Amino acid sequence: MEEKELVKQRKKRKRAQRRKQAGKNFLIFLSILIIAVAAFLITMKVLDPEFKISSLIPQEKVQQAAVFVKEDIFKQTTTTTAPATTTRPTTTKRQNYDYTSFDDFAFDTSLQGNQAGNLLNRSKGAVTYSSSYIYQSIDGVGIYRFEPNSETYKLIVKSKNNLICLNVLGDYIYMVDTESNTLKKAQIVGGDTVNISNDIAFAYLYNDKIYYIGTDNTVGYIDLNTTEKTSLYTAEGGKKLSFVGISLSRIFFTTYDEVTGYYEYITVAIDGKSDRRYFMNDSKNDDIINIQLECGFFYYYKKQSDDTYDLCRQKFGSDKVVTLLEDCSVTDYPVVYANRLYYSAIDGATVQARELNMNSKDDKLIVYAYDPQDMNTVGVGYGYQYVFLVSGSQGLYRGSSVYTSSSKENTIYFENGKWQY
Repeated sequence: MEEKELVKQRKKRKRAQRRKQAGKNFLIFLSILIIAVAAFLITMKVLDPEFKISSLIPQEKVQQAAVFVKEDIFKQTTTTTAPATTTRPTTTKRQNYDYTSFDDFAFDTSLQGNQAGNLLNRSKGAVTYSSSYIYQSIDGVGIYRFEPNSETYKLIVKSKNNLICLNVLGDYIYMVDTESNTLKKAQIVGGDTVNISNDIAFAYLYNDKIYYIGTDNTVGYIDLNTTEKTSLYTAEGGKKLSFVGISLSRIFFTTYDEVTGYYEYITVAIDGKSDRRYFMNDSKNDDIINIQLECGFFYYYKKQSDDTYDLCRQKFGSDKVVTLLEDCSVTDYPVVYANRLYYSAIDGATVQARELNMNSKDDKLIVYAYDPQDMNTVGVGYGYQYVFLVSGSQGLYRGSSVYTSSSKENTIYFENGKWQY
């Protein structure tokens, strides 16, 4: 009897040892698996810094695995509460390009053809500058080169058409002819224009590329060395494209659906990989309007609860939003230069161009126009030492130096083919 009991105890101990050994083997296997997964993730992160594990394993699968380990392996009971069902509009997308190294915005401003705000606002890029010269487009006349120190000027490009989106780099000035939707260039000392590309509605130059919005609903760039045109994205019919800005590796833009009223915030790689991503969540009902990206900062107007708009600034990759101006009377694109912001405002019957120091919050009037025919067509043009109010449709061109007062005596205006006080 005692022998049978001893045999029974030995069998029991062997079964316990086998269970213990199985547990050790499972832990060894689990450790090897964790190390292998970690190595895989590290390799993927090195190859693609934007790689996220959530792109491989849906959240619900992770939760199921956790329940399996807890209940089936460790024999613990889990109580699960079903999440509330939320219906999202099909156009809502999670932003998946919300961070990059700020080095990707380390621009050499000497290679920038114009400020994004100058090109996007109601002045339509009629003003730019380079070195010691300011360039101004006069609708139906052409392009003037203005020398601020001597306040002398010269007509360098003659044209009966409206020339917009002025960009200057090196020995050439680039422009878009609105009559033919053609990108052209001319020497900055003057001369005939040369056609570069057709079907261009908007142009922004940086370094050796001109980034464009096409009349054929495309976004892309033109290589200035070869004049080769590369399309990176084509919008669907019924969607309006708008340029936002660039980094050193990507172009940013929006599409607006005229039926649903939704804005999409899209970015694509410049190298042609066509990896379309979204840098902000969709917005609707003009909650956010006139967004631009300048040197790594977004500037846009945000609708408030009383339907007024505040002008905001937000660093790329940051959730912090800074309000620069409240209750804006005009929501046209501002022009950003260093820590200064130039914007338009309405005061009674007066349209003003104003300067805001974004550090000190000092705000001053630069130049104004009294009772124009249509205030909604007047935009700000920034030209380094001078700031202008421009409305080509009204023939309104007025400017003043940022170093002088905004008095009538210090205002220059274009009339009868020349600039004068």
